[in-house]
Amino acid sequence: MGEVLPTLGEILELAQKSKLLNDPYVKRVYELSSDTSLFSKSPDWLESLRKSLLRDALQFFTRHSRFYEELLRKLEIDPKAAELEDLKKLAVPSDMLRGEGYKKFLIDDVDEGGKVFSSSGTTGNTPVKVYRSPIELAMMTKANTALFEYVYGGELKEGRGLALFLAAEELRNRLNFVAFVDLALQGKKIKLLYGMDLVEGSTGGSQWQKLVPNKKRIVEFLKSKEEPKLLFTAPAGVYLLAKQYESLNAFSRLLYKLMTGTPPVNLGAGGTIVTGGGSKGFSDIPPYDKIVEIARKWFKAYDVNGVKEVPTPFMDVLGMTETLTALIDKYGVMHKIPHPLQHVFLLDMKTYDIIDAEGKEGILAIYDPLAISWLEVFMPGDVVKYVNSERYYGKEFIYVRRLTQEEGWSLQRACGGTLEEMMH
Repeated sequence: MGEVLPTLGEILELAQKSKLLNDPYVKRVYELSSDTSLFSKSPDWLESLRKSLLRDALQFFTRHSRFYEELLRKLEIDPKAAELEDLKKLAVPSDMLRGEGYKKFLIDDVDEGGKVFSSSGTTGNTPVKVYRSPIELAMMTKANTALFEYVYGGELKEGRGLALFLAAEELRNRLNFVAFVDLALQGKKIKLLYGMDLVEGSTGGSQWQKLVPNKKRIVEFLKSKEEPKLLFTAPAGVYLLAKQYESLNAFSRLLYKLMTGTPPVNLGAGGTIVTGGGSKGFSDIPPYDKIVEIARKWFKAYDVNGVKEVPTPFMDVLGMTETLTALIDKYGVMHKIPHPLQHVFLLDMKTYDIIDAEGKEGILAIYDPLAISWLEVFMPGDVVKYVNSERYYGKEFIYVRRLTQEEGWSLQRACGGTLEEMMH
């Protein structure tokens, strides 16, 4: 479990050498992770597939883990006859994955050579941690790239364009979102610039609060004529950039224009701003709608053919440390949508029963069959609702808020406490 994230080439090589790839379940999901035809299937067909995968997954975990064999027996879940509704019995609050808590969920013969990701630590709590084996890193890259391109509205052309991530390169070794972007762009042979440097020894704060801009790389991105330009950042990042442009007087703006060619920032044909990570660590960031409104004054983009100027596209990624595949939306086009293989369900905040009602708020819970190092059924502590959709998933999800501390404590006791008792 190395300190440095392997390259995509190294990951794919390690994945092919894994003994687990001989397991019929792992072989099945490995092939499905790169299947883009899933995005054209019907919601009912995909739900049936996810039920089939759940049954295969539970049998896989009982073959490879005494822990899961005993847990399923205690919960009276028959792996061969499990229903998707059984997932509510297995869902663990993310708080159970803090510190070294993730280790008790790993299978007995877990693949080595992967990476442990942790949460940013902005809440002040011990970070949530999750281990990803090389096979999982490979599947994460393939599946998330396919989902990204679906929401983006077209395939990213290999070797074309330029990306800027307002993060430090070191964070690819720690944060899941940064690692996914890095690996996906490696797969597409698109150059990625890191716009921040991580300064160790800064006073206090989380890793995100120890970042300082790398002006040379940011200016390289601003001046480049490559298309499309992809800007990856937390919502706060694009907001602060836009506010900086807004605060320039006429002379400063002219000087800036001569030096960098901006404002406005021309993202070119197919250019997009991709946000992730929410507004954690910042108390004075406006709602997302307002961020988009302000940013669109200073960031310009064109359709994929480069003919017509369009409102700058915004995509937002809801990808927690624990998610192997994210939920992604496109502002004004679609709400957050999961990968076809990921089963997203909502739990009532009082009864913890599954909610199946459009527009009703519930606790977000996620099951991802691509996770093979541990049975990935968890509740990250977010409240969401859904609307019915004509797209492949049949539902699109709308983020509402984080659980309050009191609600989170109740969830921990109601679900995590019960499950923990079952483990002993």
